[in-house]
Amino acid sequence: MSERLFGRLAARLRAGPQVLASVLHTRGATPRKAGARMLIGAADSEFSIGGGLAEARVLTAARELLASDQTHASVRIDLSGGADSAGVCGGQMQLALRQWRQAELSRAAQIASDLAAGRSVQLQADELGAAASAECIAPDPRLLIVGGGHCGLALYQLARYLDFDIWIVDPHGEGLDRERCADAQLRSGDLALSEAVRSDRALYAVLLNRDFHSDVRTLRAIAGARFAYLGMMGSRRRIATVLAELTPGQSGQLGALRAPVGIEIGAQSPHEIAVSILAELIRVRAAAGP
Repeated sequence: MSERLFGRLAARLRAGPQVLASVLHTRGATPRKAGARMLIGAADSEFSIGGGLAEARVLTAARELLASDQTHASVRIDLSGGADSAGVCGGQMQLALRQWRQAELSRAAQIASDLAAGRSVQLQADELGAAASAECIAPDPRLLIVGGGHCGLALYQLARYLDFDIWIVDPHGEGLDRERCADAQLRSGDLALSEAVRSDRALYAVLLNRDFHSDVRTLRAIAGARFAYLGMMGSRRRIATVLAELTPGQSGQLGALRAPVGIEIGAQSPHEIAVSILAELIRVRAAAGP
């Protein structure tokens, strides 16, 4: 996920040049895969390409680039366990390093602005670094949380670390505390549901309503939208009751509804339930690729 990273690149460039390190491709077992990125300045860094000795070597190469008059470099990380390798995982990583200078602040800001607005950005090979090719960067997927109760708040609190564009919609307008949910878009009512699902972002939706009537209203309102993931909390009996209230056409438009939502881990508390849901979302997002 690159949306937050490019926002930070624009901010960090105001303080001085930065190196964008991008994993281009990998082979075998490696800590991160293609698309992982980090930012490296003269004194600090943000994000990660995997940590450990591998990342230490990337930091060293990036700072050598910052001290030079060059803009591009490449780094090959060997994890085969040999005498000069950076680990024993067994794989290899190829990275591109690109020095961004303050004169490019406007371009970095435009990339950040486009991604924040939900628009994909085409990065040229020259903007990524040595050995790179042009790449289309997608904005973060949207996580639509329907229901502002305890479980909805817990899901928001954990999901904000996982690179989602978060919307919380509560049919009753309850639990929408702007101070506690400062990083989310907060809405109420059925019209807000229609607004939330109109996006070019990949859409992940989780229904955590307090009652089955709200589930029925929600599913009717969002039927026909395209989902990367759609899940609903509840017992199997409640879920069957909800689905029985829909028309065959509405049911057919909802695709592969996952219910009960989440991975079975014996979760009971709101935050345990949130962990089970997010584990499933991470698995689905990883399968979809960068």
